[in-house]
Amino acid sequence: MFYTMSVIQYFTRLLRQKNMKRFKNEYENVNAVQDILESQNTYEKILKFKSYGDRMSNCRIFLFDEEFSNFDSSFKNQRFGQCEIIGVGDYTKTWILDSNHISDNSLVLAGKTIDFDLNILSYLNRIMVGRKINIDEKTFMQFLNYLKTKGFQYGIMTALMERVKTPINLNILSEMITSFVKFENMPLISEDCTDFYLSPNDYIRIKDIYDTALSQTDEKFKIFDALCCCVMKAFLIKNYEGGLDKEEKVEKFIKFCLDDLNCYLEKEIVILSINDDSRTHKTFKKLKGNPDIIKNILNVTWDIYHIRLLEQIMFLDNIKNRDLVILSYFATADNGIIDAMKINPIKAFVIIDDYSISIHQLNIENICNNKELLEDAYYNTNVRSNKIKSINFLDLRQKLEHEILEFVK
Repeated sequence: MFYTMSVIQYFTRLLRQKNMKRFKNEYENVNAVQDILESQNTYEKILKFKSYGDRMSNCRIFLFDEEFSNFDSSFKNQRFGQCEIIGVGDYTKTWILDSNHISDNSLVLAGKTIDFDLNILSYLNRIMVGRKINIDEKTFMQFLNYLKTKGFQYGIMTALMERVKTPINLNILSEMITSFVKFENMPLISEDCTDFYLSPNDYIRIKDIYDTALSQTDEKFKIFDALCCCVMKAFLIKNYEGGLDKEEKVEKFIKFCLDDLNCYLEKEIVILSINDDSRTHKTFKKLKGNPDIIKNILNVTWDIYHIRLLEQIMFLDNIKNRDLVILSYFATADNGIIDAMKINPIKAFVIIDDYSISIHQLNIENICNNKELLEDAYYNTNVRSNKIKSINFLDLRQKLEHEILEFVK
């Protein structure tokens, strides 16, 4: 069952907690969510959700594949030239089940947050300082003013993560953050954006963002390095394991994730296991016939990592204030990221207490029929959680880089 496979890490966390009462309650909640999602239509899901009553504690379920929705077309994905605004799920097919509003239909305020990709932040910075951009400037300004007039709250967390992960002139980093804060303060964007002055408090905010960007935790970059290892190994298996059929290649890749990385990343495993499918053409075309293969592998890794980061942003936004529903979006001019998000659309996003679970259309059982291997993913989680502490993902990434460069000489 796919849903059970998706909550492996959740149950691992619970098992490490010594509060068995909490474990029992949360275990029951997760089983209840599974039961609700198996209902045939929205109405049955609502009834099933209500039937659990007080047994569902602090649970919010975003259903993204429903025939009816209370969200109108103002919440749909939008495109302005090369720039796209894309949500975690299809918000025009969204229904929300919330344990805090379980007895009656309730009016709950909805907000929208949008996180900028590095390319959007770079374009924004260039027009703010009077430089040219290599996309249509008028269309880009229409895109920015759409964000201004439609009530979005803006963020640049993922862009700054990507920026500081690579060598950068710190003056340019400061300039980019300053341009973003100017954008936040401007009512609308005009052709002349350069003559806009900030207050002393704005410069304090710029300094805070700057310091936060440079103090990004190693943990987030460890995840990036782990995902980078996944992309590199998938590339090697696909291109240099000619003696294996497609199913054997998928199994070898999953075993690498479980045995070498000691982590089970179902979301990324599914995407990378179908990387020769027509659905993934835009995402992985960067890896075809390009001499700078390592640079392009890093770009593909960021494309995939953005999906995980956006879901994390949606989780954090929605646990801050349970009286609000926050729908999270991503702004990008990169077709690879857009394609990556469309490869395996999300069907539901669940928040239980302080943990989130995402349920996608494709799951591990759609790409792997080896039951023994799947059972290993499920039953040996505790063993891997201990082994992973001693793994240096950066070292492993560098070894895989060397292996790739030896092949492509």
